[in-house]
Amino acid sequence: MIKINLLGVAPPPTAAAAAGPPATRQFQIGLFVGTLVVCLAAVGFVYKVWSSGVEKEQNFVNQEKRRQADLQGIKAQNDRYNAQVADLQQRIDTIETLRAGRVGPVEEMTALGDVVDRTTDVYLSTVTPQGERVVLNGLSGSVSSMASFLSDLQKSGYFDDVQLRRFFQDNQKEQLTYKFVVDMVYKSPTAAAAAGQTAAPSGAAAPAKRAGL
Repeated sequence: MIKINLLGVAPPPTAAAAAGPPATRQFQIGLFVGTLVVCLAAVGFVYKVWSSGVEKEQNFVNQEKRRQADLQGIKAQNDRYNAQVADLQQRIDTIETLRAGRVGPVEEMTALGDVVDRTTDVYLSTVTPQGERVVLNGLSGSVSSMASFLSDLQKSGYFDDVQLRRFFQDNQKEQLTYKFVVDMVYKSPTAAAAAGQTAAPSGAAAPAKRAGL
């Protein structure tokens, strides 16, 4: 049978024509799935590479932190060692200065050097005789060390009338110290012994007179 279109309008497409060939749709779906798989694989690869890089950097940071902690421990030990060496050297210099650059009697400087040698954390900068007294300028690391030094001077038997004239705090290189000025009278053991020997006869009681004399 022959059909004639009298309206002049194109007939609507059939369902088979709208859907297109089945092979074409399968190709499009396969292409989409393949592209998606490739994209996911690329993302996974990039993520893995980045994760590996982050892990390496974190391990490096942790290693550097451990090295830093080790170096800080070594530095602390080195600082303590240097402080001990400086303390001993300053004590040696003080004693040598007192003994080598004597400005007074040998016995006086030797006695003062012995007291300083027995005292910790106390350093003398100058020793100046002023008349019958001796003036000391120095510094100490604490109040207790200064008090011990004054006590050692008084108990030594070589010095009398020990007077603390000035005592004040001083910050040097971020370290708190105490400067002091002390003056005292040197008491020579030889002179004291001689004075005791001469005083004994003069102070002895005179013999009693017998009756009738």
